[in-house]
Amino acid sequence: MRTKVLFTKSISHEILEKEFGADVEVVCKPTLQIELTSKNEIAEQIDYSINQYIVTSQNTVNAIQDLNLNGHFFVVGQKTAEKLKAQNREVILIEDYAEDLAKQLISGKYNSKWNFLCGASRRDLLVDELSKVNHEVNQIITYQSEQIVYQLNETFDVYAFFSPLSFKAFHQENEISESSRIFTIGNTTTSAIQEVYPNYTIITAKTPLVEVVIENIKEYINDKK
Repeated sequence: MRTKVLFTKSISHEILEKEFGADVEVVCKPTLQIELTSKNEIAEQIDYSINQYIVTSQNTVNAIQDLNLNGHFFVVGQKTAEKLKAQNREVILIEDYAEDLAKQLISGKYNSKWNFLCGASRRDLLVDELSKVNHEVNQIITYQSEQIVYQLNETFDVYAFFSPLSFKAFHQENEISESSRIFTIGNTTTSAIQEVYPNYTIITAKTPLVEVVIENIKEYINDKK
């Protein structure tokens, strides 16, 4: 019997074909639509007297690709950092989670002023932690995340989620059976799901990468055989 897997974001056909065999049915139904802020609008909000930039999303990297920003970049996410380096940005610090980045920014010998390039639905944690120690944070909205709400007419053996907002969009019209397995890209997403499904088994990627989520799903499917 084929295992049915739902990804709540778009994954390239090449990756899915390479990673999953004919015994797995994979469906991608995104729950978020990303709209990037215009280059001019971003440029107008940046404080160019501050040469420190916080970036926590690959969407932000896409939004600033044509902007000439000279300075140091402090980043959440390995893929985000890779994309910034591909734009010849000077990446100083990389952490997997905002909590860890906040600690490093506070304990490090850095200027106490920051340009935070972020999404409109960003978490409060980074700004709150920096503000507690009197750091100044200039927030620049680089993208909007619009929820895509839909109702499934089928059930899946595996559900994969990649952000708290994505899960919340999905949960508006859908329930997950306790017999299904839930996979997430990181602790923040897992925490959001546990609020709804406290007794469900949720497998969280140790490193927040799509590739790790896929590997975890493959291991689970192979273990079931």
